[in-house]
Formats: sequence, structure tokens, C-alpha cells
Amino acid sequence: MTQLLKGFAVDPGSAIVANATRLKASRDSTGAALSVFELTVEGGPSLHVHEHEHESFYVLEGQLGVLCGDDTFHAPAGSFVFLPSGRAHRFWSTNGSARVLLIVVPGGIEDYFREISAAGTDAERRSIASKYGIHHRTEAPD
Repeated sequence: MTQLLKGFAVDPGSAIVANATRLKASRDSTGAALSVFELTVEGGPSLHVHEHEHESFYVLEGQLGVLCGDDTFHAPAGSFVFLPSGRAHRFWSTNGSARVLLIVVPGGIEDYFREISAAGTDAERRSIASKYGIHHRTEAPD
């Protein structure tokens, strides 16, 4: 028998895990449905592809530039952005920093973030990314 999930709320400035202040919902708290983070974006990640996860952003403050495949989007505060799995993408703040709500489906990418933040070398980071089906690119060949 499957255990029913409980609803929950996370207070402003809080997280569901004590040492992960950005994590608002995880694979464990949502039955693997999704992971949610509150992030501050400046330069953003390099161009990359997720084999397994769809990413979405709700821009809370600031502005993002977004590249997804051959498309480029301008996303000011109040915008929603969807980045499907299998499409090369990147995002960055266009003016100072931006604050966003990152929603990743299915849940579990918090494990990747935890491991990648502890990696000491580029070779370790590439190995971890590959383990999670995340591939960094120099161009966007979709």
C-alpha cells in the first residue's frame, strides 16, 4: 500500500532541510514528483542538457535572459519559463542578480546539486554531471 503524502508549507527564509536553505520541496517531501528551490541567479550555468528533468522558473525579482535550443527569451519579474528535457539551455541575469523559484520535474535534482557543490575538480564535476544525465555543451545542437 502506498503511503499518502502530507501537505506542508515552508516559511519565508526557511527550507525543508536545515543545511539546504534554498530547498523548498524535495524528492522525499513530494514523493518524487518535483523539487523546488529559491535561487539567486547572476551569471547562471553554462549551456547544458538534462536527459531526465524538465526545469521551470518563476522570476520573482530581476530579469533573466534564457536560451533554449534556437530560442532566446527575455523574462522579467513575474515571468514563467519552461525548459524541457533534451533541449540545450542556459539562463542568466540580465541586470545585477535575479531571484527565481526553480521547479524541477521529476524530483531529485537536489542530490546532483549537493554532489556538484562538494566536487573539487573539473573531472569530478563532469563525472557527477554524467551520472545524473546532465551534459554541458559549447553550442546548442538540438
